[in-house]
Amino acid sequence: MSDTRPTERRRRADLVLIGAVLAVALGWFACSHLVTGPADTAVVVCQSQDGFYRADPLDSDVSYTVTTPGTGSGADADEGTNTVRIAGGCVDVTYANCSNQVCADHDPIDEVGEQIVCLPHGVVVEIVEREQDATRLA
Repeated sequence: MSDTRPTERRRRADLVLIGAVLAVALGWFACSHLVTGPADTAVVVCQSQDGFYRADPLDSDVSYTVTTPGTGSGADADEGTNTVRIAGGCVDVTYANCSNQVCADHDPIDEVGEQIVCLPHGVVVEIVEREQDATRLA
């Protein structure tokens, strides 16, 4: 006949330890998510090589046109234009007069770290966590 008391004590100690770890984890979660409040919203930064710069919250509802010097030939010979729209937590280039249309054909973006680039016009639209995280073109 064996004595099961040390095994029962060990099991009880394990359960107390597991409970304490869970309580600490739950406390950390509550402090980090509930007490500090919601995280700052992401920022959409749009800029061009020639100095255009604009930053808007990702949750804004705005549309604007970026004008750049022309490429010297084609539809954008004298002036490049890109229309940027922010709506519903997404960013999209809805119009561009460049020849390749990569930026206008790009799917809308909605995550930090994503970019839409128009190489002919030198325009970069990106979503960053904080404005100071944006890529600097100029």
